[in-house]
Amino acid sequence: MLRRRDLPLPMTISPEAAEVAHRADSAPHRWPLTPRVTAVLRRRGARERQEAVTAIARRLGVDVTASQVAVSSRGSTVRSLVMTPAGPERARDAGEDEPWVFWVHGGGFCWGSALDGSAVQLAHDLEVPVVSVEYPLAPEHPFPAGLDACVAAYEAHVAQWGPRVLLAGLSAGANLALGVLARLRAAGRTQPVGVLAATPFADLAGHGDSYSGNEGRDAYVRWSGQQERFARAYRGRTGADDPFVSPVHQVWGEPPVPPTLLTSGTRDLFLSDAVRLQRSLRASGGDVELALWEGMWHAFQNDTASPEARECLAETAAFGRRVLRLRG
Repeated sequence: MLRRRDLPLPMTISPEAAEVAHRADSAPHRWPLTPRVTAVLRRRGARERQEAVTAIARRLGVDVTASQVAVSSRGSTVRSLVMTPAGPERARDAGEDEPWVFWVHGGGFCWGSALDGSAVQLAHDLEVPVVSVEYPLAPEHPFPAGLDACVAAYEAHVAQWGPRVLLAGLSAGANLALGVLARLRAAGRTQPVGVLAATPFADLAGHGDSYSGNEGRDAYVRWSGQQERFARAYRGRTGADDPFVSPVHQVWGEPPVPPTLLTSGTRDLFLSDAVRLQRSLRASGGDVELALWEGMWHAFQNDTASPEARECLAETAAFGRRVLRLRG
């Protein structure tokens, strides 16, 4: 089992990224994903996350409030948080719908929260509100509970805020965001104006080349068999080849998918997922970009200490401004 300082790193990454890699830690993911153990570890991490995200929001000048839109999915209320950037309102053309972002957090379907630093960062970078959904987590709530909640929350917020929305997520959240897109298309609903899938966890069978090629090389998802345990906890009795469980198997067809940005790194355990997604999404006739960073690992953009992460966030923001038609 690797110790943090044992991870060999390429000479082609920045010194700052090397330091981030050495302190990256997903040690809690080694624990069994039983409801009891997971609940205990979530409680232990909740206060730390609250403090960390509150500090980020305060530094970036972003207000975090509970969503005023109440929706129901399978008989339960889905809670969301709204990240609102402080300062003057961004200019937009008269009569246009309000631009906003629907964000789905990561955490292997079993961890994480709507109180998410990436959502705060995106609100700051785009200067538009970001709705972050609190979907039910596995293993207590296996597929399709999380996806059902995300679809319900998305549709409720579109009904109130309008369709000028960027649909976005990271890791497992990118999986769920793509699932929302597929559900919308299957139902003939209006698509979002753009899609962001950051380091997507999109093949729960783990068949891609990077699952073996980057095993032990990803600075974050470094524990042997880590992704398989999360996949089993989330999909329950549903097969890993179900296209709503693993979006790499989705056949997108017509009409073209909205403009889409996929991000990853050459050491991301899920790099193959992003590569395969780009090809399948582009087959619909959509404009789909895959942006890669040398030597970077899963969810590397979460730590802004490295220039690679800052560059990724800048490209993400430029994409968001383009699809949301933001001026300035």
